Amino acid sequence: MSDPDINPIAKNMQKNPAQRSKGGNARRKPPFYRRWWFATLFIVVLLGSVATLAVVLAFLKPLQEQAEQFDMSALQKIEKASLIFDRRGDDIGRIYVLNRTPIKVEQVPMHFIQALTSEEDSRFFQHGGVDFTGVIRAVWLNYKVGSETQGASTITQQLAREAFKLKELETGDKKSRYTRKIVEWFVAERVERHLTKSEILELYLNRIYFGGGFYGVQAASQGYFGKDAQELTIEESATLCGLIKSPNNLQPLRHPDRAKKARNHVYDRMKNEGYITKDEMEELSLRPPVPTSPRIADARLSYVYEEIRQQAVNIIGEEDAQLGGFNIYTTIDGKLQKTAEKAMSDRFEALEKSKDYTHQTFQQYRALVEDFRHKVISKAIPADSPKPKPSYIQGAILALDNRDGGVLAMVGGRDYLDSMFNRAVQSKRPAGTAFLPFVYAAAFQKPEYYPPVLLEDGPIDNRRVMIGGLTGILGEWGTEQDVTRYENSITAREALTQSRNAATVRLGEKLTLAPVKALVAKAGIKSVIRDFPSSFLGASEVKLDEMCLAYSAFANKGKRPKQLSLIHRITNHEGKVIYQVKEEEAMDSVMDETAAYQTHTCLIDALKRGTGHLAYEEYGLKNLPFAGKTGTHYEFKDLWFFGYSSAVTCGVWGGFDQQKTIYTGAYSNRIVLPIWTDVMNATVKEYAPEEIQPPQEGRLVEVCQKSGKKATDACYEKVPDTVNGGFKAVRSTYKELLREASNYDVYCDVHRGSDAASFLASLRATDTLSPAQSPVNPMLANIIPVRMKGVTVLGNDPYNTVQPIIRAEPVNEDGSVIQRAVSVEEQSDKQSPIKLAPPPPLKLE
Repeated sequence: MSDPDINPIAKNMQKNPAQRSKGGNARRKPPFYRRWWFATLFIVVLLGSVATLAVVLAFLKPLQEQAEQFDMSALQKIEKASLIFDRRGDDIGRIYVLNRTPIKVEQVPMHFIQALTSEEDSRFFQHGGVDFTGVIRAVWLNYKVGSETQGASTITQQLAREAFKLKELETGDKKSRYTRKIVEWFVAERVERHLTKSEILELYLNRIYFGGGFYGVQAASQGYFGKDAQELTIEESATLCGLIKSPNNLQPLRHPDRAKKARNHVYDRMKNEGYITKDEMEELSLRPPVPTSPRIADARLSYVYEEIRQQAVNIIGEEDAQLGGFNIYTTIDGKLQKTAEKAMSDRFEALEKSKDYTHQTFQQYRALVEDFRHKVISKAIPADSPKPKPSYIQGAILALDNRDGGVLAMVGGRDYLDSMFNRAVQSKRPAGTAFLPFVYAAAFQKPEYYPPVLLEDGPIDNRRVMIGGLTGILGEWGTEQDVTRYENSITAREALTQSRNAATVRLGEKLTLAPVKALVAKAGIKSVIRDFPSSFLGASEVKLDEMCLAYSAFANKGKRPKQLSLIHRITNHEGKVIYQVKEEEAMDSVMDETAAYQTHTCLIDALKRGTGHLAYEEYGLKNLPFAGKTGTHYEFKDLWFFGYSSAVTCGVWGGFDQQKTIYTGAYSNRIVLPIWTDVMNATVKEYAPEEIQPPQEGRLVEVCQKSGKKATDACYEKVPDTVNGGFKAVRSTYKELLREASNYDVYCDVHRGSDAASFLASLRATDTLSPAQSPVNPMLANIIPVRMKGVTVLGNDPYNTVQPIIRAEPVNEDGSVIQRAVSVEEQSDKQSPIKLAPPPPLKLE
């Protein structure tokens, strides 16, 4: 082949190397990856990567090991129902300590699942526990805005975080937030390996918090919308899913506008995921917030159940309480609880029907709420319009066991769903004249004060008390009657029995507030008693449970239980006791036994013949050993009654949440005393009342009922004789317990007459002695005896010369003593006008 036919490249290749290099063709350079610098760089990068990987693995290894320590079976340990038992062991209800009602995932509507996954985890069915795509997206978006606004936690991660309390996890790292997140990733991957997607979703739906105290979709559905979860609409579903990120700030009950905005965001996410169309999203977004209606027939929604739940959480601890399955043994008497609830409902319903009551009634509010709901549904008013608040009269009841302070019944209001405010343990109101017994008890602890001591009873300038103003005369509303007559002087017993304001203030001024405040503090009243004279009349605000505990001291001879208790014992699902009230715990001393008994006897009179007499006369209180005191505050705004037997103390309050006059003349013995009567009558079978015995110390003195002074032989009153007709004389005295140091030597000056004549009159009244048989000189019949001013016999008195003999005295119909007729010889110097001739002498043959 000729040279021209040779390929130039081949021709060049035929040349020797020296010729080729000299021919102007440059030597070819090796590729970059064959060069020394690349090899060096590669080795450095490789070694760095290996080192970095080693560091990362060394960092992640303990976190992964920490994640491996969690017990996956704990995921299934969702809270179970806790059983509530009353003091007899009867099952009275079931509660979920965290208000949770587990359901199956099959019971949840599909549109709820779609709303949930769209909002919380759109790749839930694709990822293996951690959505790294979502993590990268969240990091980028947060970087762009310069703050953390996006989260990337999957549903599985949220479940792991809640089930294992990963927020509280200790990692030993200063940047514990990020290390906890890594542990959360590892735990989430483990969860995905152990459970199916359906199981994960079900656990999540039953555990997640929806605000308002609702845990799980079922509790939230019932709490917010009054229906089961399977009945949720797409609007309601979107509303619930929208508040998961910040349940307390977005819950529709408090923040309907915020809840609507969050709901619309869920619609937008559902549209992006293809679950709804754009038109559907726009149409749904224009709708007003769904009306919330948390009125459901649920026994758990009551004051006593809620109080039990709160106390159980405090005792057990929130973490353990979430598991449930506890047996909660309470001090509640199930039957008495129902009686108390019914008594309040029935008695207040009757009150609202009276012509004097002009405020909102319970039934009127029910109709108002129903009308409100219809207007919202019909769009007559905006959906975010505030729900009407109740303004009908409210009440509270508390009954406790005097032995240990166990609560037997608790009613915190008329309807828990209208108002969750528990007035039995939370509300503070002026005690009114129900506070008076503590003033007298404080006085009776001093020897110079005792029930028969005389107090001044007359009008008092209101400037000394300052209740309702600074001028005028202090009113006597405590007497529970429209007209009160002053007696000039009155015994302390009568002043307390008749609830006299002026006499009590005068006693308090002599006593000062210091001993009264000290006594009520010992009695368990922790509320502040203000340093004003009006506090003697109960102007300071107190709580119902405090007052009940304090009144129990009168039934316990001056002592009270250390505290009120609602839960007696708690056991776990294995039967192990985890909480137990101490048995026979020593009581706290409030006052000495003598002062307690003296006050107690006054309260017996207050109930029988004083301000509480209607309990026996009209309301059917059983004739058993009861004692109690009415309590009416100024202007009839707050009404109380506290009373007790030897076994049970019960207190009742009535009034408005926004304090105002119930009506003029609304005395406590007309409004709340009937409720107290119903409750106490229901206690007598299980808690039999017994007479409270006087203390061993002290002395019994006979006192005249009419004068209030030491009785004499003449202290009798004329009363109709229902058997024989006419009238009969009856001894009008009673026994009074006094301290040995009390100087009480004032004798009755109302009943007058001779001891001997009174004694004979009593015998004649019983047909045991006729006037002709009287061996006593009738000239002494109308002599008033002279009484000794002090004790005249020291040591033993075998002839009872100091103690008077019980004798009767006849009286006229007006009560005056019948003056006895006596035979007298008229002295006269005149000769008799009739002269008789002497008889002829007898002759004897």
